[in-house]
Amino acid sequence: MAYVQTEATLWLTTQVSTREIRLGAAERQVILQARRDVQMHRRGKRIDDSRLEALRLYAMLGRYRRDGAQPLLAAGFSPAERRVIDAMLDALPLRRRAAHPTTGRLVCALLILLPLLVAAGIYGWASLHLQDRLIAAVLGGLALVLLTPFASALAPRRRPIKP
Repeated sequence: MAYVQTEATLWLTTQVSTREIRLGAAERQVILQARRDVQMHRRGKRIDDSRLEALRLYAMLGRYRRDGAQPLLAAGFSPAERRVIDAMLDALPLRRRAAHPTTGRLVCALLILLPLLVAAGIYGWASLHLQDRLIAAVLGGLALVLLTPFASALAPRRRPIKP
């Protein structure tokens, strides 16, 4: 055993054996599927193997609970394997799905069309009532120029794609 001194706490840690702890392909697949289920807000499918089921539950919500590690340790995982699982979960990127991507695109399309429709309506009204197409075109263009910033301000904010 070794003692590790950090800023304000003293932790008692066990030294990991010289061999590297690795999880099998089945455990890695369970962790990845559990992360996908959490991101998609699904419950996920139960696994018949009690060891893998404890790992799945830990990967989904257990690591954020105070007593979440107890079922994992009771299923046969060692504390060193738990640290490896935590490191794997921390290394996975947090991808969030857009709530309704089609709705956002539809709103953007309507906000693009809104100034055009208002400009066409003003042009039609002005050409009918003023009997001058040039003044109607100027008023329609002015409405288009003035309404476009308001429509773009109403558009949903898009985050730039990170490379």
